[in-house]
Amino acid sequence: MKLAQPIVAKNRPCNWVGFTLIEMMVVLVLVGILGAYAIPKMLNNSAATLDAQAKTFASDLRRAQLLATLRGVSLCVLAGGSSYSIVYQCTQPSNTIIDPVTGQPFVGAFTNGVALTNAPVAPPLEFNNLGQPNRAASYVIAPSNGLTSFHINVAALTGYVSTTAVSP
Repeated sequence: MKLAQPIVAKNRPCNWVGFTLIEMMVVLVLVGILGAYAIPKMLNNSAATLDAQAKTFASDLRRAQLLATLRGVSLCVLAGGSSYSIVYQCTQPSNTIIDPVTGQPFVGAFTNGVALTNAPVAPPLEFNNLGQPNRAASYVIAPSNGLTSFHINVAALTGYVSTTAVSP
């Protein structure tokens, strides 16, 4: 890289090529403002985590409904606190089904301070062999700071699972 060389013109004093102090200060102020706005957004991922966990739970409810239909059995969703599981019968909660995708027991956990705030829900949600739920169900998923929550609703007759974000 070449060092800045003075530009010498006829009848003019020597001028150096480069940035002025004012230009450097403006750039530093803009970088500071951007950093003050962007860094807290990057470090606080609880909103994205909450959204992803609510969608995962809703997806798992839909999968439980589909598995009940495909296997021709009733499946029960046991949810409470920071975890949930899907079992064959509500009367035998230790009989967890195996997830066909992972080959592991069908259990889920909420992380990063996210939990079901209205659980345990009694009686537990159960999908029959036609995929119909035994009742309408509503789950509230919220972080420990309580800023935003998600409501996961299951319609009574059809079993339609919907997700709604609720701000305080």
